[in-house]
Amino acid sequence: MRLYFTLLIMFLATQFMGMYAGSYIIEDARSNEYISSLMTVETGAPSLLYFIFAVLFGALLFIILHRLHISLLFTLLELAVISATSSVFFYSLIKPLFHATLESMVVAILIAMIFSVLKQLFHHRLKNIAAIISSAGAGAVFGFTFGFTTSLVFLFFLAIYDYISVFKTKHMVTMANEIVQRDMAFTISAEKTLPKGKKSRLDLGTGDLSLPIMVEVAAYTISPLLSLFALAGATLGTLFVLFIAWKHHTVLPALPPITAGIFMFTIAALLLGVV
Repeated sequence: MRLYFTLLIMFLATQFMGMYAGSYIIEDARSNEYISSLMTVETGAPSLLYFIFAVLFGALLFIILHRLHISLLFTLLELAVISATSSVFFYSLIKPLFHATLESMVVAILIAMIFSVLKQLFHHRLKNIAAIISSAGAGAVFGFTFGFTTSLVFLFFLAIYDYISVFKTKHMVTMANEIVQRDMAFTISAEKTLPKGKKSRLDLGTGDLSLPIMVEVAAYTISPLLSLFALAGATLGTLFVLFIAWKHHTVLPALPPITAGIFMFTIAALLLGVV
């Protein structure tokens, strides 16, 4: 199987897992006052600027870690990210069984912490699984927090940032190389061994996995069918960028085509009267 189809399958698995987690939390919030209190639909410019600043700060932090070359700091960063984001997905699995909110949250956090440690012990085997689960959780949180329009605007700005960081400043390429070298769970990867013993590898960043989920989950509050339209657009954009990257063996920003696909299918949904 072509590497880009392997990644596409993992992309779709992540989308469905994130959409499940996000939709479950949204439904849970309708009857759960505590979860409902955590939901804040952000619509103003200040909230967008805050999250954009957070993305830029995160990129700056990663570049600083790259300059320092201290492996422990990268390990701590990965532990924190996997624990925080995967706990959201685990909560959506555990809550239907435990029913009690607090107990479910505690168990989910404990499982997420153990899972993040296991990833450090079994790097290669759990890398893709960790990236998928953490991306599903992160996307669910953003979709749970943002309104649909806000999520589209946020995605649009990040697509511009993705383009600039790959083709202009090129710091995203530096970050990607560091992530691949350390086998961190911030990308999903597919690789194969070529006839002469060399390996061919294709990666897709967790931001490219979680941000479409953000839009899909936010769309769920309007219409589940709108979520599927957003998913279709994101899938088409992902397939396009993976095929081009694999064919030309180059690093490409995935968010611009993913964003374009989501916007096109959102407009189609509006024209068809889905919403």
